[in-house]
Amino acid sequence: MAALISLMAFETADFKYQNNYFPGNPGQGTRNMQSASFNLLYAKSIPALAPSVAAITGGSAIGALSVSQLNQVRALLTGNDDYDFGSASWFLTTQCSTAVRTGVQTGTLAGWQTYVTDCIGTTATSDRQSIWEVAMQEIG
Repeated sequence: MAALISLMAFETADFKYQNNYFPGNPGQGTRNMQSASFNLLYAKSIPALAPSVAAITGGSAIGALSVSQLNQVRALLTGNDDYDFGSASWFLTTQCSTAVRTGVQTGTLAGWQTYVTDCIGTTATSDRQSIWEVAMQEIG
């Protein structure tokens, strides 16, 4: 839980943003600031959104979608707190390996570092780690 909360807090500047403004990647957003391609996969996985996703995309692949379409898919997710905050959990359970998920469940620094580096695909910086440490303290 702390790994997901710390990721969302870091990626959204303490929950201030839902959309990527820096550098402004089209369609990127939700509370874990996932890319447009993951937002499309996530939105398609939610039965209540499937008709809207189909209407927006016309069944086109991610590479064929316009900036407007990418942003509309993102808006489906960010317009609902359950979907918006649920994106981090969806990503962990569908895009990370079993070993990474097991590491996250241990609540250890090593488990968190593996999650950040091997699944999220970024560096486990001291800024990220300090947010994770606070989340760990608060969750207990």
